[in-house]
Amino acid sequence: MNLSHVVIVYETEEAARARLQRYGYTPELAHEIAVYLGQATDLPDFFGEITEALNAEGLTVDFIELDALLARLPDLMPQPDSTILWTITDGIRFYRGSSISALSRMAGFARYGSPATAQHLCQNKFASLALAATAGIPIAPTLLIEGRKQLASLGDWQQQRGPYFVKPNTLGAKIGIFSDSRCATLDEALDRAERLWDRYHDRALIQPFVAGDDVRISFMDLGRGFRAQLGIEQLAKDPRSETGGEFMTMKDNETLSGARDTDGSRGGFGQGHAAAFVPSMTDLRGEPAAAGAVAIIEDAAVRLVRLLGLRDCFSIDFRIRTGGSPVFFEFEVCPAVTIYDFQAYLRGVHGQTLGAALARSFRLAHGRRGTRAEA
Repeated sequence: MNLSHVVIVYETEEAARARLQRYGYTPELAHEIAVYLGQATDLPDFFGEITEALNAEGLTVDFIELDALLARLPDLMPQPDSTILWTITDGIRFYRGSSISALSRMAGFARYGSPATAQHLCQNKFASLALAATAGIPIAPTLLIEGRKQLASLGDWQQQRGPYFVKPNTLGAKIGIFSDSRCATLDEALDRAERLWDRYHDRALIQPFVAGDDVRISFMDLGRGFRAQLGIEQLAKDPRSETGGEFMTMKDNETLSGARDTDGSRGGFGQGHAAAFVPSMTDLRGEPAAAGAVAIIEDAAVRLVRLLGLRDCFSIDFRIRTGGSPVFFEFEVCPAVTIYDFQAYLRGVHGQTLGAALARSFRLAHGRRGTRAEA
């Protein structure tokens, strides 16, 4: 049966904040974390564009808040073969939206996005790095720390002498990354790890600090060859950032939050704060000096997709070391499609608006609903 109905499920910041507070987080911390958990804070600004584009392709669409989905399921069940579900949420820690990929399988709906296994893995940076390393993808040596206690390690630590970098294992959007997250000594790094455990109840990663440039790999499947559909863009360093461009912090992310970032506006955590700078991205495929790094990144992306089963829409983060060699950091099964980097990717690689791209991509995803891979 052909696709006729799209259901887009999203978790609001308000719902995430209220639930986190019920579990003992202060209002301040619940607000801080929920900016990432909402993941679709700016989605309502795109309801009209997406609806118009899908309607033009003969598709109806419902935008359903996560907490309302169970009550709506009886209305959706009569036509599972012509319906596709997409949950705009990433990972599993701290929130519940990632359950929808498994729910869609149980209910018999086609699913947009990667399978539940990838959905539940992506937010665990340490597990992702460990799996990537088995496929020969370059990673930085990494310690997994709970409080001050080491739980596990990856790579060779014998020659590591600092500086070090400390970040949360499961939080994204630069939450928990401060200007002092780069540390001179391992003892300082353990202090920062203990702070993350006390503040967020999240384990920490300690890695050698990788001097270089952040690179975002973006992907949405519109039916062309895989490599041709990859966006490979470097985030420009800006001296107005909290660390002078050496790395992005939670405070810097006030600038990055929001759908209209290329015009300097912010949503969520950034509301009411002056923008430090407007982010700028460079397409590395247009930089001859980056050709070697681009080739390594493309090859790593191919291996990660095959290894993890990534599909439809995702992103991967690398850092290119000073000197040119890329290092894999993490991946997302549901990047924030409304913000500046993904919007730029859709325009630059596909020449499409978000609504038009989704209309095409939803049909392709629905077409695989009966394959053995989905059994």
